[in-house]
Amino acid sequence: MKDDSRERFPESVLISGRKRETARQEFAVRGRVLDLLREKGPLTVPEVARALGLAEHDANWWLMGFLRYNQVKASEKADDEGYYQYSLVEGQ
Repeated sequence: MKDDSRERFPESVLISGRKRETARQEFAVRGRVLDLLREKGPLTVPEVARALGLAEHDANWWLMGFLRYNQVKASEKADDEGYYQYSLVEGQ
């Protein structure tokens, strides 16, 4: 199986401003997010943000990237607060 943990999101090189600063952290944060989901199981965006000391919008940015590239999947239903839980796709 191919290890994608060291590959950049393709759009990371095309962005600027604050998002560019977030993208620069890609290699450091990616492993932390994936390890957290591997260790704790399904988590919401606020739970990931709290666990890693990230702003919620940054945690959301990472999770949406992982979702887009099929590394995580979202729960079918949102919780009572309207948050979906994200977990690793099997084999990740």
